[in-house]
Amino acid sequence: MPSTRAQTRAQTRQAKSDYLLKAVETDENERLDIQHRMIQTMMGQQLLHPDIPTNFERVADVATGNGTWLYDLKKALRKSGKEIPGTKYHGFDISSTLFPKQDSPQKSSADVDFTAHDFYKPFPEEHLGKYDIVHARLLVLAIQLPDLKLAIENIMGLLKPGGYIQWEEYDFADQLARAPSCTMASTWDTILNWIAERGYSLTFTDSLTETLSSCGLEITERKQFSTKGLPFSEDHKLTLLYAFYTGVPKVCLKIRGKTDEEIETIVKRCLEEWEGGLLIDYYLSRVTARKPLDS
Repeated sequence: MPSTRAQTRAQTRQAKSDYLLKAVETDENERLDIQHRMIQTMMGQQLLHPDIPTNFERVADVATGNGTWLYDLKKALRKSGKEIPGTKYHGFDISSTLFPKQDSPQKSSADVDFTAHDFYKPFPEEHLGKYDIVHARLLVLAIQLPDLKLAIENIMGLLKPGGYIQWEEYDFADQLARAPSCTMASTWDTILNWIAERGYSLTFTDSLTETLSSCGLEITERKQFSTKGLPFSEDHKLTLLYAFYTGVPKVCLKIRGKTDEEIETIVKRCLEEWEGGLLIDYYLSRVTARKPLDS
């Protein structure tokens, strides 16, 4: 069980709204869809690790946003004939803002449900130990390292014995180390180092893997993917552009003493680099882990 001290710390973090990428933009749905497509391109269109059995009855997606991953998995399983009749899909997110609306075509799927829930708190009893696969993605700017164990303990509580977690995260340190010399690279260097000063990790995957293991899960694979060497993708450029305009970079640069005019000049230079074909490659790791059968 998580300690009272850890719970208090996590609650304090949430009360301060430390999540750097809060879903406040009117086109956040579009950003999430673009980001999802780019990640799928990086991972060779694999929604699930090929060794994870697909004969599951219940699937959970933590920090689901608009549920794109859930809906794509459901569609892929149905198309391949691997979906087990009656399989249930459930998305969890701290906010219901991006959940499909009641009158949307997606919402008509009776076997896909959504619940607003903060993963720093235990999940409702009816969900504990019920899921064959739990998916999580891109929480590097949502979880500070002292709070990681509490988040993992709550998330793994959703798993059945023998169930799998699949978790994907950006490797920001590798992105910086392998970036070409350009305005965009130096700007992201400033931004990411400011993020690290706020208590977030640029090597989050290392801590994630270690903590999953220390919590009793068996690490079945850790694999890194990248946009490097892939054919040009408009989604790659758009992901960079949307990331730059989430508000985090501008807040950081202002704190670093840049004026609005100087920030606009930086943005203009970055856009010129992108239009000239100079892009910073993304690096992302997929960690898969299994809950022991006897747990």
